[in-house]
Amino acid sequence: MTLFLHLARRALLAFLGALTAVVVLFLAVEFAESASAFQGEGALSAAWRVYLYRAASVAWQTAPASMLLAASLTATGIRRTREYDAMRALGLGPWRVAVPVLAVAALVAGGMVVFDDLFAAGAAAKADEIKASRGKGAAAWSRWQERKTWFRGRDGRRLYELRAAGPDGSFERVTILDVSPSFRLERRVDAARMIPGPNGDWILEQVEERRFGDDGAMSLDRAPRRAYRFDEDPMAFAVRPGWPAQMRRAVLAEQVAVRARLGLPTAEYALEWHRKLAYPLAAIPASLLALALALRRGRKGFVTASLVESVGVSLAFYAMQGFSWSLARSGQIPPAAAAWLPDVLLAAAGLWALRRWR
Repeated sequence: MTLFLHLARRALLAFLGALTAVVVLFLAVEFAESASAFQGEGALSAAWRVYLYRAASVAWQTAPASMLLAASLTATGIRRTREYDAMRALGLGPWRVAVPVLAVAALVAGGMVVFDDLFAAGAAAKADEIKASRGKGAAAWSRWQERKTWFRGRDGRRLYELRAAGPDGSFERVTILDVSPSFRLERRVDAARMIPGPNGDWILEQVEERRFGDDGAMSLDRAPRRAYRFDEDPMAFAVRPGWPAQMRRAVLAEQVAVRARLGLPTAEYALEWHRKLAYPLAAIPASLLALALALRRGRKGFVTASLVESVGVSLAFYAMQGFSWSLARSGQIPPAAAAWLPDVLLAAAGLWALRRWR
């Protein structure tokens, strides 16, 4: 137990040091690039809030890489002080080093999952909103914040254009199109307002209903108020604007379900839901591989070797992640497989390396 606590403490301190250094460096570089956005009235307050929020987001993004470096530095440290040689002389194998370090990695991963759900995701959105209000990245931010106005019904034969949202789940300036299986327009309903009614009905106000016959004839019917029964309930139109990466997992799951009902793309949202678990948990297999590299026989160098190995493993992980995500976005593999594949490959490489070099 003493050895376990000793190694776990070293790994935790190394992680905190690496994370702090990476976050400070990242924020310094970003500030140098975007300092021009913080000028004029309220610039100091805006900059303080932006970089406070960005620090939370960057900490989440860099935690797995920081844990990877911490694992490598921990193994390098006990080799440099000959502690590892003493352990081997006593018949203690590399797993006696790996278990406490991986326990810290699991603690970090679990903490980052909770941290993202409680704070980091929302903090990133707030930082981008403040920067957009000062003209930095406004175009990209506005594109993701635009509310969707066109929706498709469950059977694909009803189309809704909801031009503006009103109070209590209502919509303003509504057009509803019913089409035939051959996509011929059969009915068009225009209304000034659409309000959720009792028993699943929708109440439309200032209604103009047009019906189109097979012979091309058109009939028009007007009414100040009329109830309609549609297949879609109010929750079916609850499509939220914003970047998927800046949504909590519960919101992402809701958006996947809503978009699937409306026939909208869901891959990006499903990918992000799985990534919010798989990415922090990648700290565990990444640490395992870093330990295997650092404890291999004949390894030369100490801190420099740890940095080089950590950068190499990180680059390999991001390359695998980019490749698997591109496959998921093109529909070739499920989003869950794309999110977890890099973790599985890292774990396999780490187990193989530790077994080979033990």
